[in-house]
Amino acid sequence: MKPRSLRPPWRLSRPFLLAAALLLAGCPYGSEFPLGDSSEALVDASLLGTWKPSAESEEHFTLSFSSAGGAVLTVTADSPGEEPASYPAFVSAVGGELFLNLRDAGESGLWYFANYRLDGGRLRLRLVDDELFESQVLPGAAELRAVLQRHLEDPRLYGGQGAEEWDWVLERVIPGG
Repeated sequence: MKPRSLRPPWRLSRPFLLAAALLLAGCPYGSEFPLGDSSEALVDASLLGTWKPSAESEEHFTLSFSSAGGAVLTVTADSPGEEPASYPAFVSAVGGELFLNLRDAGESGLWYFANYRLDGGRLRLRLVDDELFESQVLPGAAELRAVLQRHLEDPRLYGGQGAEEWDWVLERVIPGG
């Protein structure tokens, strides 16, 4: 399946990859809280560096992951013709799946979630969609994690995508390459 196009959920000018994805099948789910506390985040050094869409994609942007040490990351999205945007993030595991917790440090302050996998030198990302959450009021991170855990195999968690469908497939940018 071809990756879906990027459109921001809260402002058309923001180039943030994960927050910039108002998906064709729905909207990314935004939460008032992350999946857990950043002090309990996983360290995933394999994310560090710059990534771009695979050669098969028609999209043009880069995503850079950096850390000042520890598990808290800065994710910087850069799209041609846009100002780069940076967002705090960290990794949580739910039911054996890895999720980025990404915070819109701007007006909304909401957290967004992207399931990811690193395989064969590629970073695969898919956003948690709001479809499962429309009628639910979740009081905290434990309840949010429980909903994700129960629905990891449910295509509605990712806007109707099947288990092996991803919003983006990215390749590492080799410095000087």
